[in-house]
Amino acid sequence: MANLETYGDLKKLINGISKQQKGEKIISKGKEFALDQILGLIPGASNAKTAFDFIKTAVSKPDAKKTNTWLDKLDVDDEMSQIVDDTVENGFMQAMAKAIESEPDTKPLEDDFNMNAKMVDYLKKTYDGRTVSGIKENDMKERFKQLAGIKEVAPTTNSTQVQGQIKTELFKKLGVADFDPAKFSTTINLVKQGKTLNTAANKVLSDVMVAMIKTNDDALLNQIFSNLKQIEAK
Repeated sequence: MANLETYGDLKKLINGISKQQKGEKIISKGKEFALDQILGLIPGASNAKTAFDFIKTAVSKPDAKKTNTWLDKLDVDDEMSQIVDDTVENGFMQAMAKAIESEPDTKPLEDDFNMNAKMVDYLKKTYDGRTVSGIKENDMKERFKQLAGIKEVAPTTNSTQVQGQIKTELFKKLGVADFDPAKFSTTINLVKQGKTLNTAANKVLSDVMVAMIKTNDDALLNQIFSNLKQIEAK
């Protein structure tokens, strides 16, 4: 049985998983948990061979699955993962694995540890200050409003009209794969009107958001933000 209180405890846990130690129990938050049961709630964790493997499975764990231990703090919001390119996310997980391994064994695991905040900081440092703000359990349209600096739009009626022109040529310059101006314009109109987005519309926004995060063209971003702010729902 092992307490999960320090980074040393976390490292021992990861090492035990890699050695396929069965029947172990851990104490986290003052409660006793069966390790096998916890790993059953983190798909793929039982097969982890390295710290990176374990972090990858913990980060990708569905939000609805809770182990009720400190390990839940390693999870990243599912919608956050959806809007971050896989290559970028893998880089983040590798950085986190190295960071955990480099922590002193005696350092306590922080009660306020927040993996979403760690992701935001990583994006800022790695991609010249650009990141995704407002990491919450909300939908894709809210994330897009936050990134673009669009003010909140109250729920609307069927008579709502979106005023202003979306300059899709600006978004084409981002180099989004299979960019469809018509679908993008429709999606932005739905966002501005506060309407529910379907899976296809969420995909349109996620592709554009990733491209905006990755671009180094500040002038283009300024033009895009300016255009989005000019679109009003009335």
